[in-house]
Amino acid sequence: MTAFDAPVGIVGAGPVGLVAALRLAGLGVPTVLLEAKPELLKQGSKACLIQGDVLEVLDKFGCAEPIRDEGVTWTVARTYVRNRVIRSAEYPRGLGFGPFVNISQFRIEQVLVEAAEANPLCDLRWGHEVMAVTQDADSVTVRVNTAEGEQDLRFAHLVAADGVRSKMRELMDVEWTGYTHKDRFLITDIKAKLPLAKERHFHYDPSFNPGRQLVMHPQPNDIWRIDWQLPPDADIEAEQLDGRFDQRVRAVIGDIPYEIDWVSTYRFHQRVVARLRVGRVLFAGDAAHSLPPYGSRGMNSGIQDADNLAWKLAAIHNGQAGEELLETYHIERYAAARENLRVTEATIRFMVPPNRIRRWTRAALLGLSRSLGLARKHVNSGRMAEPYVYTESPIVQPAGDDPLLGSFAPDMRIDGEPSRLRRLFGHRFVVLCFATTGTRAAELLDQARSTECDMVVVLPEGAPAEGVPNGARVVRSEDTELLARYGTVGGTWWVVRPDGHLAARGSDGNDFAAALRTAAGVGALDRTLVKGTSA
Repeated sequence: MTAFDAPVGIVGAGPVGLVAALRLAGLGVPTVLLEAKPELLKQGSKACLIQGDVLEVLDKFGCAEPIRDEGVTWTVARTYVRNRVIRSAEYPRGLGFGPFVNISQFRIEQVLVEAAEANPLCDLRWGHEVMAVTQDADSVTVRVNTAEGEQDLRFAHLVAADGVRSKMRELMDVEWTGYTHKDRFLITDIKAKLPLAKERHFHYDPSFNPGRQLVMHPQPNDIWRIDWQLPPDADIEAEQLDGRFDQRVRAVIGDIPYEIDWVSTYRFHQRVVARLRVGRVLFAGDAAHSLPPYGSRGMNSGIQDADNLAWKLAAIHNGQAGEELLETYHIERYAAARENLRVTEATIRFMVPPNRIRRWTRAALLGLSRSLGLARKHVNSGRMAEPYVYTESPIVQPAGDDPLLGSFAPDMRIDGEPSRLRRLFGHRFVVLCFATTGTRAAELLDQARSTECDMVVVLPEGAPAEGVPNGARVVRSEDTELLARYGTVGGTWWVVRPDGHLAARGSDGNDFAAALRTAAGVGALDRTLVKGTSA
């Protein structure tokens, strides 16, 4: 049997594939990335927003800050009906990277490619198109077409992150459930100095796109992305030739000078593969699920796929877990995809009503929303993306009455460096211990001392630290609200996974070892699978 070309192969060097490679590299696992394109190509804004919580993933390998610094951070989303603001949603800036940062997918890819090409554990191969794939009980073999001819490459696992037109789905004959919407949408990136706040602007039935929707997002360097819902008879190529396209843009921005940076039309999808895990092949990002742009759930959820998958593959390749752990990748991220589809389907049915009754109801709501506050909350302009909470995962303790279990750990200010709690996560499991004294922390960490977990003790400012076990890091916080949520009074330990999600909690140190085994996937499939999935 031939040796592996790398433990993990990745098909597709878009944001999801690149993040998977960089996260695996940070966990000590070499990868080969296979990209069919000969080089990184600019394709306009495409995905134009990265969520602050998702930037936390990129922060684990040093790519978050340059993206945050270059992008446009915004905290207000305005919804308009017939040119009048009916609602302004404000999002807290938080401690990390802000709630949302607008920047083009292409620019994110540039930053990630530079990081991958500088990392000795990431072997990025341009102009390598996968033509065939086979797998057996121990490996996956792909045949790739290159400028030098065809060659076979062998991996222990293969990540399919080759986008919405995934060839891997075709080669693996994976069921692509859902539908493609019949309406067309137009994306235009223009360069213009517009007198608009750097916020999200969502319009229903504006004078410049009557009867339909239009969304505007600011980008760096005076670029504005404008999304139109198009009428069925719209011919954008003809508009560009006869001057009507200029009229379309002018109707939105007036007489302000502008330059066109990119134009594209598309139909959006509501789809997910039936299985994200097919033997040793794992589907991620748009290859696994495709969503409308409203709420910015596409690239963001894809990067969360990569983060979820990376630590599990690393645990297997580092000898800490068995193959069965990968089933929890399907369980957790399939549930996340279904939740995203549920949210976006509700938005679509409001934006594009499927029948006469729904059209009448929407028209009535939009009319009432201009003067009646109660109607405004029912105007659906797309709920923004947020990390999924793994409440039904077999490797997460049942939440009961604790909403934090399964969630992305809430961040808090701590003393010292790093100055935020989340920056202590990402490489190994962490036992996070909240207590009012070092002595109580020692009781909670009794079993944790014999594990390979990083131990972090969080004490209130001024609390005595005597008794904290050797090897535990002590940090302090003045955030009384979060100290209470984490259960400082009485004392509580938490198991934090490498992806920053809270897997278990307890107030008895004797329960920790069993909780850690479950979180790491030992006996992970003993509990009932998530509804709608199969083993």
